[in-house]
Amino acid sequence: MHNFHFSCKGGNATCKANSSGNEKKGIKSSGTIVKSRYLQSAEKTLSKSSSSNNESMGAPQRPASPKPKPKVGTPQGAPLFPKLLQPVSPSSQKMSLPFCKVCDAVNFSDGHCLRPDFDISVIKGIMESNTAKLRVEAETRIVQELEEEEVLRIEVLDKKRQYELKEKNRLLSELLDLQIASLTPLAEAATQFTEEYKSFAAAVDTTRHELPVKNFHMVTEQRDFLDKAESCLGESEKLFKECTHGNTLNNCASLKYLKSIKTASKDIGKELTGTFSELLELSSLICQQTILHQQAAEEEQLGAARTHKLFCYKQ
Repeated sequence: MHNFHFSCKGGNATCKANSSGNEKKGIKSSGTIVKSRYLQSAEKTLSKSSSSNNESMGAPQRPASPKPKPKVGTPQGAPLFPKLLQPVSPSSQKMSLPFCKVCDAVNFSDGHCLRPDFDISVIKGIMESNTAKLRVEAETRIVQELEEEEVLRIEVLDKKRQYELKEKNRLLSELLDLQIASLTPLAEAATQFTEEYKSFAAAVDTTRHELPVKNFHMVTEQRDFLDKAESCLGESEKLFKECTHGNTLNNCASLKYLKSIKTASKDIGKELTGTFSELLELSSLICQQTILHQQAAEEEQLGAARTHKLFCYKQ
C-alpha cells in the first residue's frame, strides 16, 4: 500500500510523495477502487486546510464536483490518479504550473481533485448542440407532417365533394325512375287525347265562320261556372234529341223556311251595307260644306287684310 500527499496552490506548486517499499511506475487503473484509511485521514486534513485557506483569501467557492464513478476492473487499493500523484521531479515542476492553476479553482471537499480534461462545460456544449440539432430535425419533421396533413385534408375535401355530387345524381336518377314508372300508364291515354283533340280542333276550324262568339264573365269560381255550363249543355242536348225524334216533314219545311229567311237576311244585309256607305259619303259632304260656309263667314267678318295676314304669315 502507498500513502500519498498532494497539494497545489495558485502560482506555487509543491508536490510531495512518500512511499514505503518498492515504487512502481505506470500502474494502469482497472477494477474497483478502495481507499486506505491513512489516505482518507490525510484527505480530511487536506480538505480542512484548503477550506480555511479559501476562507482567508475570500475567494468564492464552487459547488462540490461530483465523484467520478469507479471503472470496472481496477484493482483494489490502487490510487485514483496514479500518474498525477507520483513524486514530481524539480524539472517537471515548471511544466505542472498550469495544472496547479486549474487545480486551484477546483474544490477539494471530495478529497481529490478532478482531472483537467473532465470539464462539465464541454459536455454541456455537446448537449446543447445535440439538442439544437434535434430541435431543427423535429421542426422539419413537424413542417413535413403539417404539409402532409394539408395535402390529405385537400384530398378528403375533394373526395367528399365528389361523393356529395354522386349522391345528388343518384337521388335525381331515382326520382326520375319513379316519375317514369308513374307516368308510363298515362302515356297511352295522353296519345289518345292528343288525337281526339286534333280532330276536334280541325272541326272547329272548319265551322269557325258559323259559330257565334261570345265573351263570358265568370262572377263565381271557375269550377262552379263549369258545373252550371255542363248542366245547361245537358239540357240543350236533351232538347236537340227531342227535336230530332219529331216529325221529319215538319223539320224539312222548317229548314226550307229557315234557308229562305237566311237568304233574305243576307240580301237585306247587303242592302244595309250599301245604304250605310252612302250615308257616310253624304255625311262627309255635309261636314265639308258646313266647314266651307263657316270659313267664308269668318273671312267676311275679319276682312281681307286680316285673313291674308293670318293665312299668309311671313317668317
